[in-house]
Amino acid sequence: MSEEFEPIDVAVVGGGISGLACAFWAKRNGRSVALFEASPDVGGSITTLRSGGYIADGGPQSFLVSEDFAQLVSDAKLDQFMVLASPSATTPYIYHRGKLVAVPRSPQTLLGSALLSPLAKLRILGEPLVGKSGEEDESVAAFVTRRTGPEVLDALVDPFVSGIFAGDARKLSARSAFPVISEFEVEHGSIIRGAIARMKDARKDGAPLARRKSVGFRGGNDVLPRALAAHLGSDFTVNAEVKAIWQRGQWMELLVTGSPDQRVIAKTIVLATPARVAAGLLEALEPKAAAALRAIESPTVVQIAIAYPRDAVGAPLNGFGFLASRREGLRILGCVWNSAMFPDRCPTDEVLVTAFLGGATDPEVADQSDEELAKAAHNDLTRILRIRNITPHIVTGFRWHEAIPQYNVGHGERVRIINEHLTRLPNVRLCGNYMRGPSVPECIKLAREVASTL
Repeated sequence: MSEEFEPIDVAVVGGGISGLACAFWAKRNGRSVALFEASPDVGGSITTLRSGGYIADGGPQSFLVSEDFAQLVSDAKLDQFMVLASPSATTPYIYHRGKLVAVPRSPQTLLGSALLSPLAKLRILGEPLVGKSGEEDESVAAFVTRRTGPEVLDALVDPFVSGIFAGDARKLSARSAFPVISEFEVEHGSIIRGAIARMKDARKDGAPLARRKSVGFRGGNDVLPRALAAHLGSDFTVNAEVKAIWQRGQWMELLVTGSPDQRVIAKTIVLATPARVAAGLLEALEPKAAAALRAIESPTVVQIAIAYPRDAVGAPLNGFGFLASRREGLRILGCVWNSAMFPDRCPTDEVLVTAFLGGATDPEVADQSDEELAKAAHNDLTRILRIRNITPHIVTGFRWHEAIPQYNVGHGERVRIINEHLTRLPNVRLCGNYMRGPSVPECIKLAREVASTL
């Protein structure tokens, strides 16, 4: 490649939602873009299997609408394909002592919930009297136990840690994983006082207090990444692994595998890969940033999509699904009731559900077969959903070896080190779910911010 070659503006490495959204907006902003994805498909964990009347989503089963998510959908002209979850399917449940109990949505319903004993409820009422911690960073388990007691941790918080992070509350950082409640303690001395202050501010500003809407896409959630890839057209290449990056004068150079391999010159590189992959690419350029990236754990998570005859399920599937504490003795972390949210996911005389296994508290899933895990999921669901003795229809399974990054204690310091050392590489940006939030809306928000700086 000659020195006179005009570099492209942006090379994006990784074709998951972070890379796709960043490349999409960068191109929309007038930048020349090239996106490289090592696998043969688009979308990362957002994938869909369509077979025999079933639509099974891998990765997120639905999305909470945020400002940036809505903007991306609008810019990609996907509004007509976005569908609201059925109103009757928005309630999440917790499997607690052999029963499905609705998650409390307000202080009043919390105090009336069967999830907590009278003693635990009294402890919550006394939460404003608890002093602040002297710890700079503490685990979610330590934070919650200190402020509200162990029962709230086991019955309420632990299931949500499993659902959001597939994580371990005794390892996750309260400040990094749940920054809002940590801020409430710092600014107001209490979670309850902080929540009340936020509600008052919202009313004062005229901001809506309604819950964010849960949505999916007609025909499967991979409609979103595939539409973004279509907008990129020939600027998006699959089966193209970036093996190395290095400085080339004032620009950056990438070695991309293919037939044949190619070298690409770019003014800026956006690494939208898992943390481990980003670490490998940055090792020679910024080893301390690479070491901090490598320290971010990402355990294996398995999803099993199972269909049952509607009349074989004894529990009313009138909600989003359920989560479970690790103390309940289940193998599954929780289950989403897909056909309750989006009726197009299976034939009308059946129900489709997706069970989740693995994560930080069950690393053994990485060594077990799909058949073993499907059997474990069915056994748990048979008990919880009161399914009569039938052979399940296993629609499909998804296995993510690097699923959700764990914001364990010290994560804030790791991110600080990464950002500090990347200042020495002004042509490199990071855009991934290990930085500020693992959800799709958070990834899209960061992608939009990164794209605006290119």
